[in-house]
Amino acid sequence: MYTVSEELEERQESESGVTEDATRRGRGLARLAELGDEPGGEKFLARMGTLGDWVVDFAFGDVHTRAGLDARERELIIVAVLTTLGSSDPQVRAHIRALRAIDVPWNEIEETILQTAPYAGVPRAINAMKVLREEQEATG
Repeated sequence: MYTVSEELEERQESESGVTEDATRRGRGLARLAELGDEPGGEKFLARMGTLGDWVVDFAFGDVHTRAGLDARERELIIVAVLTTLGSSDPQVRAHIRALRAIDVPWNEIEETILQTAPYAGVPRAINAMKVLREEQEATG
């Protein structure tokens, strides 16, 4: 847990002249590049304005780059959570594409979605499975 002064110190410029915010952005952009620029690339993020900045800096720069899970594990968890939430088809699609960008096999993505059915409900699993099938068909 950080104290306020520790947080402020981290945000101040380091000796190299790079701010913590800049390194967050750099980590976020690097992770997005690794994932094939999902959830939609620069145009999407620019269109989102401040929310796009938050997605890059917080979600991808801070959360995605934490130690303990690799990109495959994180993305499978994200697909499961989004499936469970429902009404998240565009985000499910983006994270399926991200999984494919890091060479996760279709069958692992499908199994992740299937595992949500008993907990999130069959209709939500069906919706995510439809997105998966559309992505499979689109890539041939």
